[in-house]
Amino acid sequence: MTARERKFKIDDLYIGMEIRDKKQLSDIYDTWILLVKNENSGTYTIQFIGKETNAESDRLFSQGNIVCPVYNDSPCSL
Repeated sequence: MTARERKFKIDDLYIGMEIRDKKQLSDIYDTWILLVKNENSGTYTIQFIGKETNAESDRLFSQGNIVCPVYNDSPCSL
């Protein structure tokens, strides 16, 4: 697995962290992660991490950013 394909856990994340692909967050459940697309590099910067959205997360949308929300529901266990 290359660094580009590396899947992150919630403890790996921090505000300002850059990632290459939203799929790297696919193993994180029940947490909102808001990414802002970096125009020139094709990467994303994490700007919000939380269990619920709030005024801080809403502000990202109003600043004219290209915001990519990521939220994965917990897998159902039957």
